[in-house]
Amino acid sequence: GGSASAAEDGGGGIVQSQWARYMRALDDNPLRTKMATGAVLAATGDLIAQLLEGSTSFALRRLLNLVAVNVLYVTPFLCATYAANEWAVGSKLRLGAGSTAGTAARLIFDQFVNAPIVVLGFFCSFGLVSALSAAAFAGEPFSLAALVSSVVIKLQNEYVGTMISNWKIWIPPQLVNFALMPPPLRVPFASLVALVWNVVLALVANR
Repeated sequence: GGSASAAEDGGGGIVQSQWARYMRALDDNPLRTKMATGAVLAATGDLIAQLLEGSTSFALRRLLNLVAVNVLYVTPFLCATYAANEWAVGSKLRLGAGSTAGTAARLIFDQFVNAPIVVLGFFCSFGLVSALSAAAFAGEPFSLAALVSSVVIKLQNEYVGTMISNWKIWIPPQLVNFALMPPPLRVPFASLVALVWNVVLALVANR
């Protein structure tokens, strides 16, 4: 009994100490920490997607494409838009984060202003990164016209369905996020939810 309790206490202590380190990293280097979090979760999401697809071989370049898009585009963009959301709703409208009106306003901004732009930019940036990596590592010719054409076709075929999936996956947890999480933890919390979302994006972007 005593050894089991000690092991549990030790395990809890490790979790608490690692969480404290993560919170210090968020304070000291917020963007870098959030980008690292996004990279790990994007890689995990694509690994799960490849398993769900029943891939017979591991596609490293595809995984790195998704990681690059999350690190270079999605996470910095979300950091900026979460800050803009808080400024618009909290500072200008003066709606508290814990209030019903404040939570609703933040959610509306996030899902009906921010999310459509993020998803649009995701398809554009993923297409660009995929074309550049194919040119750099697979010797495929890079053509701007072909890139634009493929992105337009992808948007026509996938954008509406992806937005519907986005609202199904994101609205419930974002209610929790804006109601309960302090601003510094909103992007990390969203990144955790994004583990599921990254699986969806990986499946959609690569089919």
